[in-house]
Amino acid sequence: MNNNYTEQLNNINLLVTIDKKYVEPLCVMLASYGETHKGISTNLFIAHSSLGEAELGRIKALADGYGIAVHSIVITEHWFENTPVLARLPEESFYRLMAFHYLPKDIERCLYIDPDTVIRQPLDKFFAMDMGDNYIAASSHTHPIINWGNNIRLGTQENKMYFNSGVMLMNLEFIRRDFTLEKILKTLEENIQRLWLGDQDMTNILFCGKIKAIDEKLYNLDERAFKRSKKEFTLRDVESKTAIIHYNGRHKPWLKGYKGVLDRFYPEVKEKGPAPVGKWKSQLKAIHGIVRPNNRQKILILGILAAIAATVLCWFFFGRELVKIIGEPEQFRAWLDRFGPYDELVFILIRSVQTMIKIIPAEPLEIGSGYAWGAGLGMLYCLIGNFIGTLVILALTRRFGRAFVECFLPANNLQLISLFKNSDKTYALLFFFYLIPGSPKDGLTYLVGMMNVKVVPFLVLTFIARIPSVLSSTLCGSTLAEKQYLISGLIFLATLVLALIGGLVYKKYTDKKMHK
Repeated sequence: MNNNYTEQLNNINLLVTIDKKYVEPLCVMLASYGETHKGISTNLFIAHSSLGEAELGRIKALADGYGIAVHSIVITEHWFENTPVLARLPEESFYRLMAFHYLPKDIERCLYIDPDTVIRQPLDKFFAMDMGDNYIAASSHTHPIINWGNNIRLGTQENKMYFNSGVMLMNLEFIRRDFTLEKILKTLEENIQRLWLGDQDMTNILFCGKIKAIDEKLYNLDERAFKRSKKEFTLRDVESKTAIIHYNGRHKPWLKGYKGVLDRFYPEVKEKGPAPVGKWKSQLKAIHGIVRPNNRQKILILGILAAIAATVLCWFFFGRELVKIIGEPEQFRAWLDRFGPYDELVFILIRSVQTMIKIIPAEPLEIGSGYAWGAGLGMLYCLIGNFIGTLVILALTRRFGRAFVECFLPANNLQLISLFKNSDKTYALLFFFYLIPGSPKDGLTYLVGMMNVKVVPFLVLTFIARIPSVLSSTLCGSTLAEKQYLISGLIFLATLVLALIGGLVYKKYTDKKMHK
């Protein structure tokens, strides 16, 4: 690897990552760049693992004619050999993610461009644009609904849109500051089953929230983008304004059967290759290979399906009746009496399930337990149910990890874990969150299973911290049983007010900490 290069003022640093199949398109792209950048100093870095002297010699001969310096960077590391996406994407497509690692350290910025492009306008102003504190500048090709779907799929809702990685202005200085080779590979391993679109998905995950949007009509125009905006951006506008046209997708202008109108801007190809066939089938097969669950995930899926089946059966046999009476303490007490000496056990099990399934409200159960057994015993049975449910949640989250948690919580909720990672007051924070009314205690328990928290101290502190909130509800139920309706109403109103205040305090505190 030859890195004997020092960045000069007004240089444009281009990066391409290719295999032997894309030498010809690269030469077309390079010729179009040379014609539009005469007199502009340019360095072209080619990251590859398979080009021979013949291919490199052809590229260098063309580049020399335009005064472009070519730097061959041979990648010998097999960073991506085990990624299933290689069934439909070349390994070289991932090399752009490692540009910060193999490019000379004195290069602070580079422009990555796919070889299936043509350059029609100078890129010097684009290259020198203000990037702020963003890692890359890129554009989107997809419809806003598809953007939203892709960001949901990848957990990248901080991105304004789903970005195309075919043209990226890379802020190497900031990327080197915040990323390491190990971090990239760890992120790859953690998200391997999400990468339906290979390195493009990885780019959106890695640089989430730090991607500057650029105008796709000017710097990354493809057929989809043109079709979506052709009413206000015509072919005449493409002719005079568009700097980069991107021929992505399966249909290429050097192959037969091109679909679209932008091929008129591609140099004439005398002998076109055969039209692509059967590619969608191979892509779907590759995606199936990517998302195929491992043994642990199969067990998790079976467990979730079993839980759903059990829930449906419980609902069918007595769930609808329970929902009707749970809000009526007197009926709830009568329903529990049907279980005779096992009524306390049945209630504790119901409370445990409620703790595990956070969408089930807790307050009606607490009021009902206070009505049935009084404030003290009712509170105790609620806390025992909480204890059992919490223990099950911790066991499952520590066994199955993030995949299990995301079945119950939105992916963006996982960011709350960062509040505790570097805190020396973890247990104090947890006690505070479980103490204040209105905080999402049961949902928070799922996150605790992914933290470095000891089980016994956590169970003890949450058992104690839950007492005031639960006791207020069971007091409401017990006074209701004694027909002290005014006191019961006041307790309920006070509990509601405290829950609203506590919820606001919780939200304000977490928002403030997450912002920091």
